[in-house]
Amino acid sequence: MLKDILIVYGYNVIVAWQSLKNLANESLEHARMELRNQLLNYGKFKGYEVILVFDGKYTKSIASIEEITKGFIEVYTDDGETADSFIEREVFLRKGKYTNVYVVTSDGAEQNQILGSGGLRIPARELQNDVRLAKQEERLQYTHKHHRDQMVLRRNEVYDHLAPDVAEKLEAIRRGTK
Repeated sequence: MLKDILIVYGYNVIVAWQSLKNLANESLEHARMELRNQLLNYGKFKGYEVILVFDGKYTKSIASIEEITKGFIEVYTDDGETADSFIEREVFLRKGKYTNVYVVTSDGAEQNQILGSGGLRIPARELQNDVRLAKQEERLQYTHKHHRDQMVLRRNEVYDHLAPDVAEKLEAIRRGTK
């Protein structure tokens, strides 16, 4: 079964999301980590594979491709390669291997290039809204499941709702002493 893949231009998203932009003003590394964490949760919840791409020129580390978890890859391009060119190549290599190849960027020229390569574009602010909605949906599912589990537990805890003398008699029967 083919999956969807989400390729995200990291710095483009950091600049577009006000909360990440504010964080980046204090620490670009923390903004990257926060974006990674949000995309890890989002990708897992939606069932997407995710490639998070950063231009290598903004970091002191060397070019790298690291699998953070199964289905989530973080990329720092080489100093001589832009995130745009890496993303364009990935769209070309991955189309046909996935149901949909989504690219998150707000760069107009890059969006046109992606569409021409067979990818689907998602503006950075639209992704922000999708992430927010997915968090709400996930919370609702968890709360519903949690309440359902509590109700099952309550229904099974009859002993707490019995009169003490009845509880004693039932306990004696259970133990076989009466």
